[in-house]
Amino acid sequence: MMSFIKIIKQGLTLMRENSDVLANSGFRQSVEVQIKDKQSYKRLNMTLVGQQYPDYLILELSRQYCWQDILPMLATEKNIAIKTVSPKGEQVTGVVDILHITQYPQKLLFVSYPRNASVEILRSSPRVGVNCDARLQLQLKDKLGEPLTGKIVDISNKGIAFNYFGTSPVNIEDSRGLEAEVRVKTDDETILLQQLITRSIRSVGPQLWQLGLSHKEKPNNLQDLVSKLFLHSTPVRELLSDNDPGWDASDNTLQGESESVQFSTN
Repeated sequence: MMSFIKIIKQGLTLMRENSDVLANSGFRQSVEVQIKDKQSYKRLNMTLVGQQYPDYLILELSRQYCWQDILPMLATEKNIAIKTVSPKGEQVTGVVDILHITQYPQKLLFVSYPRNASVEILRSSPRVGVNCDARLQLQLKDKLGEPLTGKIVDISNKGIAFNYFGTSPVNIEDSRGLEAEVRVKTDDETILLQQLITRSIRSVGPQLWQLGLSHKEKPNNLQDLVSKLFLHSTPVRELLSDNDPGWDASDNTLQGESESVQFSTN
């Protein structure tokens, strides 16, 4: 099988120029790096921890690796392949040059911006932003994991995005394909989203994680679920609330507003 890095190098003539695709990337964004290891290629999990557009990106090596094993591989390479997801939800792959390596106090890799990038649109279906308090449970081997309290932040016909504060519930490498269920408790009922599968987990802020979950099969009641989640969303509930202390519907207020508009019959 042709390696990931060879495919990228051979496809550079087909890639569109997109050097600024990572310019607005978020805090502690996951990046997959591939480097040559003897006669094969090794994938490393790194984190984008800083950047100076358009000069360089700063990647931090995951603590799961032994630095003494990785450093010789990095030292012999002039460029490496990277893969990540842009803030717009695009999967970005490209080749970057290694500019500098530091090992104290952090294991950091300074690399150039990809001069050319292959961009693949991941979000093929429309998404609706919501803000619903929810609890998520992952199926870990033969038992359910501890409930994670967080928020559903968007929904599409393929799945949802769930945010929560804390530590990662599972190793990121083992996070894909886990079964999950999410519960949203309202004043009248509990909305249950079942038969969900984890597709991604990434850091989107300090101790803030986002899980992307998709439906195994499109629910028959998807329209009803979307309607309920949208109406239960915090901004919508606040908009429809009768307990807004700033609301003044007195005659004087309405009269004052109406007097500010004049109509001419000429």
